[in-house]
Amino acid sequence: MKNLRTIIVIIFIVCLVLFIQLRSYYFERELSKKGELTVGRIDSIVVMPKLTNIYMSYYFEKVKFITPERKTNKYINKNYVGKFYELKYLKRYPSIVRTNFSKQVTDTTAILKAGFSIEDMEKIK
Repeated sequence: MKNLRTIIVIIFIVCLVLFIQLRSYYFERELSKKGELTVGRIDSIVVMPKLTNIYMSYYFEKVKFITPERKTNKYINKNYVGKFYELKYLKRYPSIVRTNFSKQVTDTTAILKAGFSIEDMEKIK
């Protein structure tokens, strides 16, 4: 009986890990195929020993989204806060985003067109 319970727990854990990996693969593939580009702003960065949480804000259909993006990139630091970057999102799942930190957006027209106001651009300078 104890062996059966252990086997069931192991099978459950394997299925859970497999589900998480497949879901992640699905979203990455969808982002590369159907991802829409917009502009997002880094609101804050929380640096932990092995992980960095980057809180991005962006607009989708005039609704402001704030979503964390986890990175292991050690080059992202607090100097990025308040800056605008290109990001990809899915229309079906607008909270799934990937930021392109190599493409900083400085064009005021593009930032305003993405839904931000002039006050948003000046808020964290």
